[in-house]
Amino acid sequence: MRGPWLRTVADDPSMTSFLPNWVEAILVPLLPTGLVALAGCKVRHTPRPDLPADQR
Repeated sequence: MRGPWLRTVADDPSMTSFLPNWVEAILVPLLPTGLVALAGCKVRHTPRPDLPADQR
């Protein structure tokens, strides 16, 4: 399932028309991956209470 911003880019090619085709082909799939990775790094990490203290 594609996100709403990806549908917007697909529906309106003028948003990426300034990019060469090969850059667009690499950039469009990498953007969601990068955003998810960034969100995963920024999320608050909590310890697992079911693990002993030395394994947390």
